[in-house]
Amino acid sequence: MYLRALRQRSPLPGAVPYLRSSAQRRVVLLSTTSKRLQEKQDAPGQHGQRDGEQRQSKTTSIRPFTVLALFIPLGYAVSWVTGGRTENTASASEDGFVKYTLAIKEDVSATSAIFTLTPMTTSSTLASGPGLERAIRSVQIKQPQLQIARNYTILPSPGSSTEELRFLIRRERKGEVSGYLHRLPLGSKIELRGPVMDYVWPDGVDEVVFLAGGTGIVPALQVAEGLAGQAHVHILCANRSRQDCAGGFSDTPSPKGWFSWLVRSGDNLDSKSETTNESSPIVSIVKTLKHLPNSASTTPDTPKLRVDYFVDEENIFIQPDQVRQLLLSAQPANAGKVTGKRLLLISGPEGFINYWAGPKQWMNGREIQGPLGGVLSTFSLAGWEVVKL
Repeated sequence: MYLRALRQRSPLPGAVPYLRSSAQRRVVLLSTTSKRLQEKQDAPGQHGQRDGEQRQSKTTSIRPFTVLALFIPLGYAVSWVTGGRTENTASASEDGFVKYTLAIKEDVSATSAIFTLTPMTTSSTLASGPGLERAIRSVQIKQPQLQIARNYTILPSPGSSTEELRFLIRRERKGEVSGYLHRLPLGSKIELRGPVMDYVWPDGVDEVVFLAGGTGIVPALQVAEGLAGQAHVHILCANRSRQDCAGGFSDTPSPKGWFSWLVRSGDNLDSKSETTNESSPIVSIVKTLKHLPNSASTTPDTPKLRVDYFVDEENIFIQPDQVRQLLLSAQPANAGKVTGKRLLLISGPEGFINYWAGPKQWMNGREIQGPLGGVLSTFSLAGWEVVKL
């Protein structure tokens, strides 16, 4: 599936401990309280059998007070465990999760859908902070039965309510969280925590080339929205099926006589797109982003968004030579020309990232970039910052 495999398998540091430690702490405290109360009731006398009758007579007179003394702390313990909250309360829980409602579920393909979530109350929205506008952002979604969570990147929603959140979620064959979400009916409560900044792009970005596989298109669209009117952004979007990119066609022309694979790729995409009456939700977002203020191209030097689509089931793949030519075309016309920063970003399933840039690595419990490998390691990438997402 086109899910961000590394992040799917391993939530951000602190995600699982927050979930597990909170639940374990409550169980332990409640169990300890009950156990101590039981031990107090069943404890043998400190002075042996010779004063048994005296203890029995005293017990008869103080039993009501003993019962009251026992139930008061027990009541406090139960109140502490429940957090003093009712079932309908939507405020943040102790582990930082807030409740949203599944308002809309829009199918994109047979295995993926866009989930639109709205806050249960105006006071239960996720917090926002400085720097989010120039960062790739995700939130954690909880699977309450298994007490696990995984990160999902927020889908840009130009023109939509700022309080609602949308996610492109593909149903994994063995995905505990994605399977749980796809089974939920409309109106269900979903717990979120975040947002988290997965990557903050530097100031002064001039060119972006983004290799996106499957749901990796979501962070690519975040970058396109955040840099609208500021940088040239070119997205190469690999899709599993035609449904994923219905109604979309590549912006890169396919001139005759230039690489037969590109001619074939462009012809297939263009001809099929012309016969498509409706655009997929993702393609609709792309079209909206292209018409944002400061995004419409008026001159060759005006920053703009370009997107090329590729479909696995039609044997139309992103080719290394196409990426190489794209990177070369972004180089300055003369070596002395001052230009901004150039980013080459890769996002998608683990195999997609590994093929293009090599695997990411784990060090001291944290995921790091690791050395550049894969196809891109054979390119001349002077002046490009390569980032695996």
